Amino acid sequence: FLDEMGSVFRAVKKRDILLHFPYQSFDYLIRFLMEAAFDPKVDEIKITQYRVAENSAVINTLISAAQNGKKVTVFVELKARFDEENNMSTAERMEQAGIRIIYSIPGLKVHAKVAVILRKDTEDGCKRREFAYLSTGNFNEKTAMLYADCGLFTCNPKITKDLYTLF
Repeated sequence: FLDEMGSVFRAVKKRDILLHFPYQSFDYLIRFLMEAAFDPKVDEIKITQYRVAENSAVINTLISAAQNGKKVTVFVELKARFDEENNMSTAERMEQAGIRIIYSIPGLKVHAKVAVILRKDTEDGCKRREFAYLSTGNFNEKTAMLYADCGLFTCNPKITKDLYTLF
């Protein structure tokens, strides 16, 4: 269905889409973020970072989005066991690119894997719609090929409003 629609946004407007990794491609998430990075109707991207791959396509796409004038916010969990150093270095790279970084809260571990994209939904830009991706797995294209996880694309306002306020 995602391939038939040509655009992840167009597909998600029609219905929620549940993916199951590694049986389906993680590239759909990368495509979702890439569309957001270059879509003139997208104003804002918010995402959590728990574990990402080295030289992450997710991080590179977020940097591209910021360079394209999108407002990008990333919540970085610093207590991702064994990935603290990678998370710090990617956070520094993102900050240098103009991305707003929210560092984890001492004493509270955030294990959420969510992304929210705010997009103009009408030609005049007056109405906006939030698109979201929620996952049981990390935003890590390498481990997505190994572990069994689920990811949900949705624009259901009952879900997206809550996620937007998370940030």
